[in-house]
Amino acid sequence: MTSTNNELTVSMMGTSTKEEVVSKVDEEDDDSSSDSDMDYGSDSEWAGYNVLAETEPEWDVDSFDGHEFKINPRVRQMYRSQELYDKYYNNRLKAFESKGFLSDHLNGIYDVYLDEKMDGYNSTRDFMAELCVLRNTTRPRFGNTLELVNVVRATERGAATWRLYITFMAREFPDGPLVEYQAKVIKFLGVKDPFPVLCRAAPKPGI
Repeated sequence: MTSTNNELTVSMMGTSTKEEVVSKVDEEDDDSSSDSDMDYGSDSEWAGYNVLAETEPEWDVDSFDGHEFKINPRVRQMYRSQELYDKYYNNRLKAFESKGFLSDHLNGIYDVYLDEKMDGYNSTRDFMAELCVLRNTTRPRFGNTLELVNVVRATERGAATWRLYITFMAREFPDGPLVEYQAKVIKFLGVKDPFPVLCRAAPKPGI
């Protein structure tokens, strides 16, 4: 693959994320009563809704597969209206269905700022483009005809095990239409070469 233009769920609701949800509610409803009377349940109860477990990377295996979308029912108690809860629920569902390619702060997945400077590259976008090219040349699933045109979005998760979810536009054959693609790569602390995991056309909505 060449580059022509370098241009869960399983909800993680531990102590810190419970505080984050409560803080968000307080900001949205200053007239609400104190949260001190709420029963948030035990840590063991929340453990069943933790983020996806870290697994050994395997080519073309998505760590989100086989998991169902779950939110602890107690989260509803943290919202003073059904409208606010529905907004929260729909955002979490959308993030889960993206399988990491949309930010989901409660699961530790954050946006990457593509236009920031990065050592050895003009921008972080260039680095992401290089990872996409590496991914396809290391595991040539689509042959040499897939042409990366532009990286449009990226998210990240982790630190020592740095998981990157990259969305880019590509052409599947010369002069072909632009198609949205997804690539996932893992970078391990202290290991020079990243590990390519996925390179695929983005799933169509509803599929």
